[in-house]
Amino acid sequence: MARKRRAKKSSGGVAEWFTTYSDMVTLLLTFFVMLYSFSIIDMQKWEAVVESLRGSIGILEGGASISDIPGVNQSGISPVDLEKLVGNKMQEGHGKQKNIGQVDPFLKLYEQMSQYIAQNKIPAQLELSPTQTEILIRFKDYVLFDVGKAELKPEAKEILDRIANILLNYIDQIDRVRVEGHTDTQPINTIFYPTNWELSADRAIKVVRYFQEKHGFPGNKLSGEGYGEYYPIASNETEEGRAKNRRVDVQIVKAINVDNVQTIE
Repeated sequence: MARKRRAKKSSGGVAEWFTTYSDMVTLLLTFFVMLYSFSIIDMQKWEAVVESLRGSIGILEGGASISDIPGVNQSGISPVDLEKLVGNKMQEGHGKQKNIGQVDPFLKLYEQMSQYIAQNKIPAQLELSPTQTEILIRFKDYVLFDVGKAELKPEAKEILDRIANILLNYIDQIDRVRVEGHTDTQPINTIFYPTNWELSADRAIKVVRYFQEKHGFPGNKLSGEGYGEYYPIASNETEEGRAKNRRVDVQIVKAINVDNVQTIE
């Protein structure tokens, strides 16, 4: 006799694969709910933003700020004060318009110095830097000093007196007056000046001291430097070139107004 197969008894529970499937579906549902929540705009705050802009840009009407809208968290969105912002920009614009047409006092200094040198036929070279921040007055050495000496000549003092008076009228526009002494390559060997270093430095210092002691020029705006023969402006092979190299340069440096310096915020 053939044996009869016994029927498999059903446990009556849920299939094992269904538990895993239900967990996966639950996780997917939670994930999509989270994505949906991210995409929802807080309409209350959005309406508050719109209300704060009403009447400020000429498109919407009204004029309430966010802080006036009930139910809005004060630490949430900060109102934009467009009127104040526009007002500040307009003031800046008016300030720039006022500056138009005003001559830079440093340029006035240059013009006045140029007129004095031209009218009195002083053998000096006057230059304004391309950036308009430095003025160079270049004297040939014989204008201020005798050969091989560092004592100011009487006529040199008259020239420096006038220059000092002009500079003092624009003292607030000046950061520094730097006096530089230069020589040619001809060696010097005296008791007072063993080398050209001492001669060039002493000449520069004599001009600096004259500005300070005779005219009360602020010491923190003065400096004297000696360069010897090491910064020529012409060839030392000829007498003409050596004459150009024997010089005293007065560099006037413009003071920078920190109020006009723009910074990136």
